[in-house]
Amino acid sequence: MASSFVVERPAGLPDRIADLLMEQITSGTLAEGQILPTETELAKSFGVSRNVMREAIARLRYEGILDSRQGRGAMVLPLSERLTFRIGSGLGSSDSLADLFELRGLLEIEIAGLAAQRRGPDDLSELEAALTCLSESDFFDEAKLEADARFHRALAAATGNDYLKGISTYISFRLKGTTRDTAAVYASDDLVAQTIREHRLIFERVSAGEAEGARAAMRAHIRHAAERLGVRLKTGVLAG
Repeated sequence: MASSFVVERPAGLPDRIADLLMEQITSGTLAEGQILPTETELAKSFGVSRNVMREAIARLRYEGILDSRQGRGAMVLPLSERLTFRIGSGLGSSDSLADLFELRGLLEIEIAGLAAQRRGPDDLSELEAALTCLSESDFFDEAKLEADARFHRALAAATGNDYLKGISTYISFRLKGTTRDTAAVYASDDLVAQTIREHRLIFERVSAGEAEGARAAMRAHIRHAAERLGVRLKTGVLAG
């Protein structure tokens, strides 16, 4: 079983727990092929809630470090079977952020369009629930970060494509840390309100089944999000 840790509860706790698990995997404390203890056991070991533990494990699963199957716990994948694509934690440079936003544009604009074409009642309910959570406070706190990520995950799920859902979930994990580090940018109520309006417009277009409108709304949202973080975008998919 994983070593016992007691971790305080700052913002970004799931990411911190995921990093601690990754340290154990890298050091060999958690060996290749090893089945992890249950979420309940791990949560107790790390001194966190099951929800925090579940999100930490999910991040490593989408990074290709762990493999989870029904009826069996999460397993540490052998190095030869792990995904080679990872977005590192060093996203502080302007160039790396510009590249990440370009990747978001390529993926999420089309995800929004597909979601408008394929969404069902359950998808719309989940998107609306995420919007409700996003609108509950007037400042950009940890709950709002999660609601934002939840909205984008729900859009990807609405496409019915598990690969798009997987990579979108992974990117949302990495972006939460970046947005958290720059949360002071969102101290203005106007910026928070603008972010909510952008998400609501995407939802309205998806709900109405307007694929091109959904793509346009997502393109504008990603472009404005980059501008709020001071990212100088490259010409191309996010232009307009």
